[in-house]
Amino acid sequence: MDFLDELESMAQIAIQQSEQPDEPNREEIKRWQSLFGFSYGQALKEIQYHRSDLSRPRVSEPHWEMVRVEKEAEGFNKEAYEYSTSIKPSKSSTFTATLQKQIYLLKLEGPLDNLEAVKIASGLKSDPSVYHGTDDDEKPAMFCKVDMTARNNILAHLSAAESSFQPTFVRYSVATKELSNTSAFPTLGLDSTLPQHRPSSTDDQRLLPSQTQYPVWYFFYGTLADPAVLNRLLGVDPEYKVASIEGGTLQMWGGKYKALVDCPRGLVHGHAFQVQDKDQEEALRCYETDKYEVVRCELSIGDERVRGLTFRFAG
Repeated sequence: MDFLDELESMAQIAIQQSEQPDEPNREEIKRWQSLFGFSYGQALKEIQYHRSDLSRPRVSEPHWEMVRVEKEAEGFNKEAYEYSTSIKPSKSSTFTATLQKQIYLLKLEGPLDNLEAVKIASGLKSDPSVYHGTDDDEKPAMFCKVDMTARNNILAHLSAAESSFQPTFVRYSVATKELSNTSAFPTLGLDSTLPQHRPSSTDDQRLLPSQTQYPVWYFFYGTLADPAVLNRLLGVDPEYKVASIEGGTLQMWGGKYKALVDCPRGLVHGHAFQVQDKDQEEALRCYETDKYEVVRCELSIGDERVRGLTFRFAG
């Protein structure tokens, strides 16, 4: 489509837009809920955005007449069908499974301004964890942590109430830390299921560090080895020790980030830093995001070998 055609298309959309009501009616909102799985508030917002977008793909009258009988039988009108042609196809089942594991921070505001209201809307049996922070206007705000199921329940609750309130969900992207207390899993460059790697007792060094062990040595190989970065994250002047680990190798992710991956005979040089407590570790895990996971490793610091942790690329 050349520039003049683009302008003509936008002009036609503008004419159509002027003929449509400013606010969607209840029937239109219900239609979009049914067709696209939106909550009441989401459907309202999407219709408003669709109508205001002059650059949106336009379905011509001849095109609509060709599919009209079939699409109206499915519940579409022309506007909803036009919207459906602009959205991307659904992701794979693997992607859907990944989504189900996602965690969100929900801002406590509006009809969800307290934990009891959140519990009722989400179906949670106990109070979710609460965090204090600031919103986009740098004003104090409170958030609580919910999973994907709770998020979907909240949206369904608001939809059933035909509420136009749009809850604020912030994706909580944090590096996974799930250290087994019965096996060496997860350990860099090591298959913990093989017989030779199974612990011989509860005192086996391969079970260290434990999930809640602090202080704990961490091996850094990328931006976390920059003292300015660590100072900004933890508010401390870091004391590093030159170190190396076996069982991994460095690759590039996204063209600019170093990513540690398994390589049984690999050797990686970097720096060791002793994380003092869970709060420091949480800040580091948030910085690395869920693209990485915390795994066990053995660090060589001078002539000493110590058990510690590092961030392995999770994809």
